[in-house]
Amino acid sequence: MMICLTSLGQTKLYFPNLTRISIDTTYKVFFAYDKKFTRFINRPCYSLDRKDPLFCAKDSVLAEWTVVAKFKNEVLKDSLTIVYSEGMSADPGYVVTTDKGKLISRFSCIEFYINGSGTIYTSGHVNNMYDRRRKFQIQNDTIVEISQPFNYVGLKGKTLKSIVLYQDKVGDKIIAQLPKDYEIEILLADATTKDYEMEQIFLVKTDFGLVGWLRLTFDDIYGTVLKELYYAGD
Repeated sequence: MMICLTSLGQTKLYFPNLTRISIDTTYKVFFAYDKKFTRFINRPCYSLDRKDPLFCAKDSVLAEWTVVAKFKNEVLKDSLTIVYSEGMSADPGYVVTTDKGKLISRFSCIEFYINGSGTIYTSGHVNNMYDRRRKFQIQNDTIVEISQPFNYVGLKGKTLKSIVLYQDKVGDKIIAQLPKDYEIEILLADATTKDYEMEQIFLVKTDFGLVGWLRLTFDDIYGTVLKELYYAGD
């Protein structure tokens, strides 16, 4: 099912100059692009021409791959192909390949934005602890991430158990000891965490306004501190 959301008011448009399309309603997956530089395709790989490097048999493991679009601007010699996959175990994401089908990069996300200059923005709570927002840049046949000092988390809720906030990521100096059912906001996480790694240190603001580092144990990564803070993946 494909739905164009450029004229609908219920969805926030972070990049109003891009056309935003629903790709997978099950996981609320979106793709947004500049029509001048991107040709929207949205076809399963098994429906492609058999000579296409991304063609697959309908009964193959890759049959759930969908060729979303082809991208090319004045900098690129050949076009790049953007492919969506719902994943083997409900972990949706995108991949970008060369025109000949060579894999360039993978993105664990449910929202994928690409503008005419080849800047990519992704968002999604997929194979990580929260909705992680990232920025990338296409450079010839590579895609590099534009590093941030931190990743914004922005989760609010009541603690499911008592927690301790520390002055530093390591050390024993305590900022606050908070009881169960206390209102907190998860502010930031380390931006250097790699894909499929589980973040365990977060900057947290108390309801009063104090800020300190929360250190999760391995048992905490499944939503035992805050129900919205959990590892979505396997």
